[in-house]
Amino acid sequence: MKLLEFRITNFRSIKDTGWCPFSNDGVTVLIGQNESGKSSILAALAKSLNGVDLEEDDIRTNADLPIISIRLQTTYDEIKSAFEEARSLEQLEALEKHIRRVKGRFEYQTTWEMNPTNNPKGSRFTTTRTVLDPTLDAILLSAWNPERITSSTEEEGSSTEQENDQEHNESTTELKNADVGNAIYLFGPISILFEEQTGLLPNRINIAKNKQGAHELTGDGKQAAANYLAIAGIDLDNLLSQDIRSRESILSRGNQKVTSDFATFWNQTIGKRDKLSLKCDLRFYENDASGMPAGSPYLIFWISDGQNHLFPKQRSTGVRWFLSFYLQLKASDEETSSTLFLLDEPGANLHSKAQSDVLHLINKLPDKQIMYSTHSPHMIEYDKLYRVLAVQRAGDEEDTPTTVIHAHRLGGASRDTLSPILTAMGADLSQQEVIRKKNNVILEEMSGFYYLKAFWKLTEQTQESHFIAATGVNNVELLANMFLGWGLEFIVVVDDDQAGRSVYNSMKKNLCGDDEEAVRARLLRIDGKGIEDIFSGEDFRNFVLDDEEAKFKIDNSQYIKEMKQSKTLLAYQFLLNVEKRNITFDKLSNQTQRKIEHLVGEICSRLAIC
Repeated sequence: MKLLEFRITNFRSIKDTGWCPFSNDGVTVLIGQNESGKSSILAALAKSLNGVDLEEDDIRTNADLPIISIRLQTTYDEIKSAFEEARSLEQLEALEKHIRRVKGRFEYQTTWEMNPTNNPKGSRFTTTRTVLDPTLDAILLSAWNPERITSSTEEEGSSTEQENDQEHNESTTELKNADVGNAIYLFGPISILFEEQTGLLPNRINIAKNKQGAHELTGDGKQAAANYLAIAGIDLDNLLSQDIRSRESILSRGNQKVTSDFATFWNQTIGKRDKLSLKCDLRFYENDASGMPAGSPYLIFWISDGQNHLFPKQRSTGVRWFLSFYLQLKASDEETSSTLFLLDEPGANLHSKAQSDVLHLINKLPDKQIMYSTHSPHMIEYDKLYRVLAVQRAGDEEDTPTTVIHAHRLGGASRDTLSPILTAMGADLSQQEVIRKKNNVILEEMSGFYYLKAFWKLTEQTQESHFIAATGVNNVELLANMFLGWGLEFIVVVDDDQAGRSVYNSMKKNLCGDDEEAVRARLLRIDGKGIEDIFSGEDFRNFVLDDEEAKFKIDNSQYIKEMKQSKTLLAYQFLLNVEKRNITFDKLSNQTQRKIEHLVGEICSRLAIC
């Protein structure tokens, strides 16, 4: 089951986010200043998916109760086990056909109602989960006909079969919208709001038997210890049933597995060369053990750097944080893929290189959906700005509502909100990964970044080029001035629409001093109101929209605006298909080929001059 979009209304500082996409590659990043509402988004999603009750602070003053809506994609097989046998087979078949018809896409909504003050359960709120699909309601209702079921049972089959069917029909209950909503809740993704304290690996953890006679961990840090065992592939009951030699072998293999996997993510060294290794051992309390019966088992943990063998609590806050983060994500990865990880400021206590390790770990979980908030430029990848949702307040007052700006409209966010992205560009400059001394191409936004990378690959262009998206046409001139201050060589490429022409004319005057030769060397307007207009209508439908039935007579760029499509996501998907060779240059029409070659040639000629 995959989460596609969310919408949050009347939750804490949020009045209405509007529909916001989860990133198509599974990793969504929230940026914004303090108190902008990032944590509120994480908390709202956690409460919706996990069925957590509202608290007083979750409710906006003088507003209706919160509504959390999620658009998702599922299959009938994923939810069918939620329905008991005593259901109408006709309704279940109708539900299965409907899910196939809508390609598994549903809008799932969580709402709350105030309970009477004398509610015997003590809870102030009742939670309701609904699938917002009037068609589904009508389909289930039309398939529910107990009289017809009873009649058909009486006419067919042996007397024994009739009695069995009659008994089934008398106990058959109607399948309703709420049942489908609860099935999605039960078998849909759970959310894990990462909490550092509950995830910290302890020095020691006790083992006891539960009521069923199975061994389990008890005490503070049991979740982190359980995560360690899960990654190591160690079962407590099996471990304790073995002899000493077998136990040592099981623990040794498990420790090697965890250490080896951990080392692929934690790239820091202690001193010049020593990397961290992890170890778990099984011990038994002696007769003089305080408060514990003699012979009671427990686990003990160490983190070694090759020189020092220390308990987890003796290590730095940063090391313990990353270790607990690793254990929680990897253990869940071993168990299920139906999880949304919600991370508030991951890696805040870590060095910049260690933050890069956090990002590396996140990117290595491709089947997970992860959302995290950050202020750090080291937690933002410049070529993956399609992941970003910018969160900011609508005004300067503290009580103004939160607004969310999508990746393809980042140019509308404030400079303070965008500061991690702009700083990331500076960070990459120092590391010489994105911005270079020469051959920089400043673009309006990320869609141009992806298309031009694809055009370079399609035409097998060898001219060195470094595409830099300014997160909006209004930021192009400012970024160009920054490049001038840094002493970098660059050209500027903008769309030939009203905003692009305005920036072009301003830079023609201020940057080039109206020198036509300098303008021809430095500035370029794309032939069209948007880079999407490079494609013929047929190519745009087939290779960008991936919708051969789309019918329109307007410009491609205008169609995207009217249909409220994500420019960034479409461009990124096009690039992926080019890189996978699903799209090759010879598959494009002659018209598209000529325009691509012309644009690439114009850029290359300017790069050769500058």
